[in-house]
Amino acid sequence: MGLRDILDAAEAVGDRDEVRQSTFREEFEAYEAGETESFPRTREAIADERAALEELADELDAEEGNIDQLIERTEFFTVDQAVRHREQTIEKLEAHNEHLREFHDAMTTALERIETNLSELESSGPGSIEEDPQPQFERAHDALDDHNEAVEDLSTNLTILNAYLR
Repeated sequence: MGLRDILDAAEAVGDRDEVRQSTFREEFEAYEAGETESFPRTREAIADERAALEELADELDAEEGNIDQLIERTEFFTVDQAVRHREQTIEKLEAHNEHLREFHDAMTTALERIETNLSELESSGPGSIEEDPQPQFERAHDALDDHNEAVEDLSTNLTILNAYLR
């Protein structure tokens, strides 16, 4: 497990989200044309996106354990520079994890709203849709922006910290 694995998992969620959106657009056109009354491919795309979100959650859980190990392995530092980089690294890694969890939670809530809307659309028609997933997508986007800002210069901190650990 590493940062790259977590970032890949987050990107996979974004990729699955794009597939879900395009699949829904295609099926909705067929729905409006009276060619279908359900959205099986969209539901399948939602399941794939949920699986990607679960993979991201697993990676974030593993990272929390790694952060705890980092804290334990670096508690003995006394040199000011090492202590400063340790604190910055831990702070940035915790923020990284927190913001990606916020992204995960927002995307999960958005998918729940989309599934509710699909069920309503299938059973009652377009006028019955009440759940708006857009605020959750915006929350997810904001979490990614906050994440990118929080991890700025993290690789420098990790490089310096690693030098002290050798």
